[in-house]
Amino acid sequence: MAAPSAHGGSHSDDIGDLTLQIADLRRRVLNLEKRLDIAAEAPATPIAAPAPFAPVTDLDLGQGLVPVMGRMLVAIAGAYVLRALTEWGVLPPAIGVTLGLAYGFVWLFVAARSAAGAAATKVAEVVNCSTSMLVVAPLVWEATQHLKILSSATSAVVLSVYSLVALALSWQTGHRVIATIATVTSIVMASALLLARDDVVPFTSALLVIAAASEFAAWRGVQPGARALAAVSADASLLLFSWLMSKPPGMPDTWVPVSQSFVFAAQIALAALYIATAVVQTVLRRRTLSFPEMFQTAAALLIGIGGAVWVFHQHPAMMLALGVAALAGGAAAYAVSFRMFEADNKWNFRAWAAFGLFLAFAGISLPFSRTGFWILCCLCAAVSCWTARSFRLPTLGLHGAVYLTAGSAAAGTSGQALQELFGRSSAAEWPASIAVLAAGMVSWVAIARISSDGAARWRNQVSSLALAGHLAWTTAGLITYLALSVWRVAFGVRSAGAADTLATVVLTSMSLALAWLAAKRDRREFAWLLYGLMAICAYKLAVRDFTSEHNFALVVSLLVYGGTLILLPRLLRAKPGAPGD
Repeated sequence: MAAPSAHGGSHSDDIGDLTLQIADLRRRVLNLEKRLDIAAEAPATPIAAPAPFAPVTDLDLGQGLVPVMGRMLVAIAGAYVLRALTEWGVLPPAIGVTLGLAYGFVWLFVAARSAAGAAATKVAEVVNCSTSMLVVAPLVWEATQHLKILSSATSAVVLSVYSLVALALSWQTGHRVIATIATVTSIVMASALLLARDDVVPFTSALLVIAAASEFAAWRGVQPGARALAAVSADASLLLFSWLMSKPPGMPDTWVPVSQSFVFAAQIALAALYIATAVVQTVLRRRTLSFPEMFQTAAALLIGIGGAVWVFHQHPAMMLALGVAALAGGAAAYAVSFRMFEADNKWNFRAWAAFGLFLAFAGISLPFSRTGFWILCCLCAAVSCWTARSFRLPTLGLHGAVYLTAGSAAAGTSGQALQELFGRSSAAEWPASIAVLAAGMVSWVAIARISSDGAARWRNQVSSLALAGHLAWTTAGLITYLALSVWRVAFGVRSAGAADTLATVVLTSMSLALAWLAAKRDRREFAWLLYGLMAICAYKLAVRDFTSEHNFALVVSLLVYGGTLILLPRLLRAKPGAPGD
């Protein structure tokens, strides 16, 4: 009887221990809750904590991705219903296409409304706009290319209106994604149909309209996302247009015929559009022209004016009119740059000055022959340099050096001097070279009289270096030609060895004169120039003097060149202003 009693007592003890443990656990939980309550009531420094994930039941499924994607599929299904009704003959093809386009436009407005809502998400906006794109783009392609319901002109109008409506809605809501998707769609479809239909006029017009609308939005402070693509597409279309029209028979037979007046109008419209952008952004809105805007303006000028020259180079009257217009534009661009931006906005100043330089070159090259071009270039160089001196405009001095370089190249001055110094004499072009030499001297005198103090010193030095380089090189060639002419008259024959040695003497003498002037007049650019002349002389020694097999002439050349190398450092150290001072 004792065993059962013992066993029953043990069982009762276990139940008692369990009861005590539960009571102890309950007490611990109550203590923990009290501590947490006290901590919550006590003031403490707030600590930023990550926001908890919202439970699935709190998600607004009406604005979530899943229902939006569902609406997109339902919308596309609706477009296919219209297509099926058209294919079954229930709807006439024209009405079916019209309803389909209207249906696609409706989804643009749906996207705009979702963009304007306070609780809208980017996903809903993108998906709704993509729905519109997926309806309109295939419909325009099929109706134009396969069903032949839409003509090329009608398709171009539809694509232009589609992009314009999207830009207007994007402007209203302040969301760029609507305009970006619709404009990219219109540009891609217009470009594809242009190539598929071999029809340049309507789709080039559409691309120009889209580019103009994008620029107009930028003028009003709205930056459409596809602005760069619109500009590049318009450029490419006009470039293709000009290339096709520049072929001798005109537009190829496989392409739709085009009148020359339209291509000229399109080329001028492209250039005028981006010049207008530069005017609005810099002159009216007083903004700094961005690098892409500057690059696109330059590209539009090059494609517009260059394309017109490409197509109409055999029409003197048109080239004259275009040249006069370019000269007027160049003068206006120079006036804008120097009168409005020279003091307070260096980037706009350089941009407009570059436009003026390009337009001036176009104006003096289009209506004139090669002779007229280099004469006008020399005149522009002298006028630019003296204007730079009178009004202290060092950038205009740089332009003067550019004008002289172009005139020298057109007149053949540098090539003529090269022929004389390297033993291939020809007097045919020396009268033109002498005229270029005189213009260079007049231009350099103006730059030399500009004060070299201040931040503009390096620009004056670059201008002086370029002008002095032309002067030194042309003078060396002319002296060599005159000396060889005297030699030929005196001895009745021209010796190759004597000609090479004489050229060495002339180049080294010119280098010594430049070294003396660099030290005497504090002209550091002359020191830079003489090193270039000595390098050319060393090259001439290697390729001409050493290969002429005239020992005495070679000895004289080496003595003259070596002696010049010895004297140059002494001359440069005579006065401050040499390199290294």
